[in-house]
Amino acid sequence: MSTVGIIVNPNAGKDIRRLITPATHTSDVTKIGIVRRAIVAAAESGATRILLVPDTHNLAQRAAEGLDAPVEVLDEPVSGSRHETIGAARRFRAEQAGAVIVLGGAGTSRDVAAGWPDAPLIAISTGTNNVFPTAIDGTSAGAAAAFVARGIVPLAVVGHRSKKVVVHIDDRGVVHEDLALIDLAFIDAMFVGARAIWDPLTVRAVVAAVATPASTGLSSIAGRIHPVGRFEPGGVFVRLGPGDRHVRVPLAPGAFTTMHIAEVRPLADGETITMSGQCVLAFDGERERPVSADATVTAHIESTGPLLIDVDHALILAARDRIFDATNHHLTKDSHGS
Repeated sequence: MSTVGIIVNPNAGKDIRRLITPATHTSDVTKIGIVRRAIVAAAESGATRILLVPDTHNLAQRAAEGLDAPVEVLDEPVSGSRHETIGAARRFRAEQAGAVIVLGGAGTSRDVAAGWPDAPLIAISTGTNNVFPTAIDGTSAGAAAAFVARGIVPLAVVGHRSKKVVVHIDDRGVVHEDLALIDLAFIDAMFVGARAIWDPLTVRAVVAAVATPASTGLSSIAGRIHPVGRFEPGGVFVRLGPGDRHVRVPLAPGAFTTMHIAEVRPLADGETITMSGQCVLAFDGERERPVSADATVTAHIESTGPLLIDVDHALILAARDRIFDATNHHLTKDSHGS
């Protein structure tokens, strides 16, 4: 069976940065529309199962209302936490989904990678800084996902292996492993508080797997000093503090600040960075884990992240193979006005 999974994060694009910057709000109606278009296009393109994950705002269920499509809403628990997305990704893998469409920010895609490291992923940006996901129309995403799931567009051709920051935390003998898809940041704070990072003076250091000058958020610090592409090996380490270089960066959309650069170091694949001392660790732009003064954190970059599906390439291959040509079934439906 050709199975497509869809995850929508109802909380993406709604954090504190909308109160203090010109960042736009991604409404529930917008997300429902994207999911609805993806469902219709996936069904039109031959997906025989479209798996939806329930969410706290019922966005997926509302998107599927009234559609003639092979939709199944999974019986997963609704918690509103990242564990919901991690569990859904594991379920998709067990259900042998051929492609996964994710609506959210980098953090949502990170949660998918935590549950299914090799997920064949189409990441649609509905978050704030949106460095990992990109702006993709739901119609195009649904069609590409179905073609990959059916195997008529080879994942080996249109899927590109992304990178991740592998993080090892040893805090007073308690060991924890984690990951980021874009960047790991060390924040001078004792508590998580608001997850979004908007105070530049609290940023101690950043390990970036992707660093482009066009990005917004923590990765833009590295991107405007030492750019590293999405699929280019390695990354960059930036330590903030007194130094000779001062860089203007957008930590949030439309909000610029000056960052003081103490050290810049290119990182090869597998090269380890070690940091110690009390801080809060931020993964892909969101503060998440406080560590004590006795903690040691090591991080390195690997090219072992999810397989990002190139939607444009997938649809071009489909067109070249005449997959969009109408069948008698389509012509009959059109003659009846469906």
